[in-house]
Amino acid sequence: MSNNVVIIVADEVPVGTLLAVAKRAGTDVKAVVAGSRALADTVAAGGVASVAWIDVPEATPAEAFAGTVAEAVKALEPGVVLAPNAAASRVLTGAVAAELDAAVASSVSNVAFEGDVKVVDRLVAEQRAVETIETTAPVVALVADGSDDVEATAAAPVEAVAEGAVAPLTITATHAGEEGGASLASANRVVGVGRGLTGKDQLALAEALAEALGAEIACSLSLCDDYRWFEHGRVVGTSTQRIAPRLYVSVGISGQPQHMTGVRGAKTIVAINNDPEAPIFRACAYGIVGDLNKVVPALTEALS
Repeated sequence: MSNNVVIIVADEVPVGTLLAVAKRAGTDVKAVVAGSRALADTVAAGGVASVAWIDVPEATPAEAFAGTVAEAVKALEPGVVLAPNAAASRVLTGAVAAELDAAVASSVSNVAFEGDVKVVDRLVAEQRAVETIETTAPVVALVADGSDDVEATAAAPVEAVAEGAVAPLTITATHAGEEGGASLASANRVVGVGRGLTGKDQLALAEALAEALGAEIACSLSLCDDYRWFEHGRVVGTSTQRIAPRLYVSVGISGQPQHMTGVRGAKTIVAINNDPEAPIFRACAYGIVGDLNKVVPALTEALS
């Protein structure tokens, strides 16, 4: 395998961060796209050298083409394969890793080549620390959450890939998601809670604030995946759902990129956090530095 970088895109998700990480490796970036021609054209205009396009019919999930994607990637002889942290991409990277006998990493923020060694930085500890790993094997990695920003360039050539084996998967119906998702999508006001809550009993404070505001409750991914305090339909972020309320009040949320991408459409963001250096204070219209146990009840009383 060479020191080529190949990206895989199969979901309609932001690819700005994915492309930025790939380009920083200092080599030509090639893409394998499983999806519509429009998706392939979008990637082609993002500064890649070429696009191998696998046409996925509307009623077929991209995961059905995992074998074809793996073969297309292998043909490009990659040293590093990158994909966004999204549903179909996670399945496809698994097939690619098996085909390449590759090392696997997640939450990657940077890759570099030092001779035959691949140096990979990934975010750990709730994206507050960076861990560096090295390997001589090919690397397949999911990139830490995405940005919409893509530097437009002259479109790269798009070449259709001959269809290989296709798993017999068909989308027969689409059902309403978990409770919470639909209401968040249409809510004018949302109160979001994060890992700054140190105990489940503090949820009552956020819920009282939401009731006073007539707002829905949302959460960061960790409160769902790690703490199991919420169903997935309440999670806001790059790889979950995006919302655009008129008012978003964050309580105990640090403001990492994954979450902030999910609330980028909010008209006004109010942040409550006890850390004056929290990244969310760079993105909010109004910020309150203080103990949520004191600030939230005071706000709730004022609103009531």
